[in-house]
Amino acid sequence: MPSLKSYLIVIAFACAFHVALAQQDPIASQYHLNPAMINPAYSGLYNSFMINANSRLQWMGMEGSPFSNYLTVTSSLVAQRIGGGVLISQDNLGITSTTEMAVMRAYRIESGATTFAFGLQGGMVNIKHKQNNLTLRYPDDPDFLPNTQSVMKPNFGAGISIMGESYYIGLSVPRLMDVKFEDGITDNVLYNRHYYASASFIKDITPFMKLKPVAFIRYVDGAPLSYDIGANILWNHKFWFGAYTRNLTTQGALFQLIVNQIVRLGYAVEVPTTKNIETRFISHEVVIGIDLSLFSDQEAFLRYF
Repeated sequence: MPSLKSYLIVIAFACAFHVALAQQDPIASQYHLNPAMINPAYSGLYNSFMINANSRLQWMGMEGSPFSNYLTVTSSLVAQRIGGGVLISQDNLGITSTTEMAVMRAYRIESGATTFAFGLQGGMVNIKHKQNNLTLRYPDDPDFLPNTQSVMKPNFGAGISIMGESYYIGLSVPRLMDVKFEDGITDNVLYNRHYYASASFIKDITPFMKLKPVAFIRYVDGAPLSYDIGANILWNHKFWFGAYTRNLTTQGALFQLIVNQIVRLGYAVEVPTTKNIETRFISHEVVIGIDLSLFSDQEAFLRYF
């Protein structure tokens, strides 16, 4: 049998996420400055070449806690009407690791000051269960053989983005297909479809300060709704700082430094307030972003979304 500690870890993960065990998408705190992590329609939304890396350590100090990494590379293409990009993600949670590689494509339509974008992505998702990493009371337990179960499946996603001079709205389903593990005896669902909605707007407060409220909703088949709400301040066009809450059970703060309107260095910290996760298990997230004018028709500038 697995140790009591292993059971407690699994129960804590399930309660904190408020979702079924099949959910696999990692959580991030700074979607609002890199929506390409969850929405292919964001690729090429700006006339620039963007590289973004996101690394998150959830509940630091807890054995088997989630650790995730994202890399997105996106660019405007073909007379600024087409966008494209690549998404690479890797997530570890206990004995499970999930790796994805996807290619994104988007088509953009401009109507006055409003930009509409429709995006698709396609790639492969690999999910591994490393049961040999379990701590068992009885190592020869036939239900927990020391092996690695692995499944690789194609997956596809879709999304839309709407951006105006002072607002952004995004809707997406980045992975449309459920992922199942079939061993000839049982069919286990390893991943359930996720739905995302995000919205934010920017408002001038003073000549040196802008306010940006943000809202983010995620829904998984068969699980309760989850949401983030927060507010950010852009100070002197160089510093983002803000606060947010997730489901009113986690409180967080974030900071980003903008260097020459090209490089963004960000950090976020979260403290859980739910009874299921002790407050000493703090989450940390680091973001590095680079916006370039790689092609002749591109321009790197300070963006709000």
